[in-house]
Amino acid sequence: MADPEIWALYGRRAGDNRQIATLAEATGLPWRPTPLAFNGLSRRPNLLLGATRLSLTQETKASLSPPWPALVISAGKRSVPAALWIRKASGGRTKLVHIGRPWAPLDWFDLIVTTPQYLLPERPNVIINALPLSRPPAPAPIAEDLAALPGPRLCVIAGGNSRPLIFDAAAARALGAEALRGARESGGSLIVATSPRTSAEATAALQDALADADVPVRLSLFGAGENRYLHFLAAADAFLITDDSAAMVAEGALRGKPVALFRLERRPDRKTRRIELTRRLASISAPTKRLFGALEDAGLLISTRDLDRYVRALADAGFLAGGEAARAHAAGELAETVRRSKALAKAAHPL
Repeated sequence: MADPEIWALYGRRAGDNRQIATLAEATGLPWRPTPLAFNGLSRRPNLLLGATRLSLTQETKASLSPPWPALVISAGKRSVPAALWIRKASGGRTKLVHIGRPWAPLDWFDLIVTTPQYLLPERPNVIINALPLSRPPAPAPIAEDLAALPGPRLCVIAGGNSRPLIFDAAAARALGAEALRGARESGGSLIVATSPRTSAEATAALQDALADADVPVRLSLFGAGENRYLHFLAAADAFLITDDSAAMVAEGALRGKPVALFRLERRPDRKTRRIELTRRLASISAPTKRLFGALEDAGLLISTRDLDRYVRALADAGFLAGGEAARAHAAGELAETVRRSKALAKAAHPL
């Protein structure tokens, strides 16, 4: 009898897709990427959409056909209606694993795999990992031009705006100044990378801040020339990373090198302040806590991300200090997530 098959529902975020692929591949079961493209209906709440293909493009709808998989792995808000529709089309036999926060009732899923910044409650079907799903990177040779730079090589990774965090031109200039100070004090060099979310304005400001550097500098600007991000990760002796991205911080930690965070300005908007107030009110008494938990379970109350909580958890566990702790922990979390996912797939098979 053939092994159960997995469909990996790829969405628009590369980081989500990497986690989906990591989990699917680690199961050792047959799997295939299933890219999803969305139309305007995908912006509507999942509670209203439910199990439907209406939020998908015609081409994507046509790609979803039997035989149905034993397991679907999804991530992000927009993929949820498609995952639910696949389970419905299979007669309820396909199992659903969702990575991150589902923006929907928690009991719609067989397993939710998340990290602390999403503030999901502990439930039997919720795994709260310290780190995003990833395989610790294998040692890689250092590019010759980077190996020739004086050490220690400080790898600076710049992100972008991530509500309520702001990475604008002023923040980019401050990041450049802090990086230069660090390189001067250590007698080393800088290798600086921007990300897909770094705005043109912030990129230009960072370049200006480093233009007259009195230490060796190498730049990798996303979308301009060769992307040397992976080369820089391999060559880093230490990291300075903006604190707007859980994935970027985790990538530094998993290299086994010390990670320092560049804290961005917090500018809470109306939605953020409303949710923070709701959480404070919910903590007043046991009944309000139970009500808050019930609303979360039902998908009626969804928190904004709390990246400070995520970073504190990594720091408290010693994962930002360098060494093997983060790598070993990530491997253990992936193994447990694989174990539970495979059990679900095998329970659904044969379809």
